[in-house]
Amino acid sequence: MLAPSCASDKTPGHPEPLVVHLPDGRRLGLTRYGDPSHPVAVFHHGFGSSSLELPPAPALLASLGLQVVALDRPGVGHSDVYRRLSFPSFAADTVAVLDALGIAGPVGVLGWSVGGVHALALAALYPERVAAVHLLSTCLPLGERAAYRHLSRVWKGLRWGQLSFPWLNRTTFLWLSRQWARHPDRTIGWFIRLMHPAEARVTQAFRALLRDAAVQGFAHAGRGVYDDAQAWCRPPGFRMEAVRAPTTLWHGTADGVWAPDNIPYLASRLARARLHPLPGQGHMLYLENWAKILTQLRAELPL
Repeated sequence: MLAPSCASDKTPGHPEPLVVHLPDGRRLGLTRYGDPSHPVAVFHHGFGSSSLELPPAPALLASLGLQVVALDRPGVGHSDVYRRLSFPSFAADTVAVLDALGIAGPVGVLGWSVGGVHALALAALYPERVAAVHLLSTCLPLGERAAYRHLSRVWKGLRWGQLSFPWLNRTTFLWLSRQWARHPDRTIGWFIRLMHPAEARVTQAFRALLRDAAVQGFAHAGRGVYDDAQAWCRPPGFRMEAVRAPTTLWHGTADGVWAPDNIPYLASRLARARLHPLPGQGHMLYLENWAKILTQLRAELPL
């Protein structure tokens, strides 16, 4: 069942928050950008963020004849917490949302950062529902044995800490949720100061958008962020080789969050991968290249 969010803005072309009631009774929030009659691109947000991290771009979407359906993972925004979150469970949630919206045909799928792994899971587990995949500054699944060998020492250490000291991470995410709720401007300023130059520049330019997205991302006392991290660290539950849709990997050569070294390896495991390196750009590259990304994706979708 589909219901408008209480904060829904019905202005034509502007982002529309909605809530879908899933078959098991849970609520899943989403934001729809663009005309509901247009072909669909599904967007998976990054870690600690939400469906609000996209530029509204109503004129761009209208010119392309495209709508973007951005989903909030469990425990984010208006989505209920789901402790058993996994890549397969959220792929199933995504299909349930598409069914609730009456979207039957293949869609484009985009994923930024860890959202890229969720995009791959959807394409691998429901290939008939996916026409094309675009991975934007994507990560690797931390819990897959083969991919683990390619992780940096930093990411191996972060995975170890997440699994070995879950109480500490839960406490950290609870504290961060309070900071985002009480002091959002101060908190995003703190994160910007910690960023590499390429990320800091773009984040500052889109400061309000990313701030509001993070506030929603850390809703529910940070429970959704914690569960997302746990899912990321466990075995992924799908095989990347099962992805058959054409897949474009957009990655900046100056990415300070997920270094580009692993991207050729990831591409080697995807049957129809195409690398799209962006010189000098960082982890937030999707914000600077949104028109190019959507234009290419629209060309890969059925008319």
